[in-house]
Amino acid sequence: MVNEHHIVSQRTLRYYAAGNPDAGRQLIALHGYSQHPKFFLRKMESLAGEDLQIIAPEGLHRFYVKGHSGRVGASWMTREDRENDITDNHAYLGQLLSQYSADETLLLGFSQGAATAVRFFCATEQRIDRLILWAGSFPPDLSLPDNREKLNNTGIDLVVGDEDEFIHSEHIIELQSLFDKAGIEYRIHRFRGGHDLDLPLLKKLV
Repeated sequence: MVNEHHIVSQRTLRYYAAGNPDAGRQLIALHGYSQHPKFFLRKMESLAGEDLQIIAPEGLHRFYVKGHSGRVGASWMTREDRENDITDNHAYLGQLLSQYSADETLLLGFSQGAATAVRFFCATEQRIDRLILWAGSFPPDLSLPDNREKLNNTGIDLVVGDEDEFIHSEHIIELQSLFDKAGIEYRIHRFRGGHDLDLPLLKKLV
């Protein structure tokens, strides 16, 4: 009989940062599926400076995006052993946040990173002042009513491009309906573009 087992082992994790590490404000930006955190950060690097540090952690699972060589991307989790991946993500992000002492922390999750951002936000006791879900959705396994008070104590921004090939209008309407029924306050922002960041809008949000 084949049985599944687990072992906890230390590993070295990687993240990228731009801006002043002693800045009073920090933006933690979680990339999407198959993205590289360095190139994801470069999309918003111009926003970093003396008063804002941007930190882009790397998902725990690296892989070649196409074939067996070439560009490398990362993922936060798959359907395999997902509960342990979620636990590891939370420990990783929590340790990363503890490395810096900012007066204000913004947490942005893009695409797949949005679900990871929400899960971490709802699980952590560390202070997060703003939650930005960009081209992503709320994890269906999390209870909105159970997290209503915490979600309403921070600012929540939902962002989607009007030409997004993965997040369509019906997805946003469904998410808005779920938030409305649960009494969750939020702001929604749209921009002309696809499944990507929009720098002018991001600049306004941060």
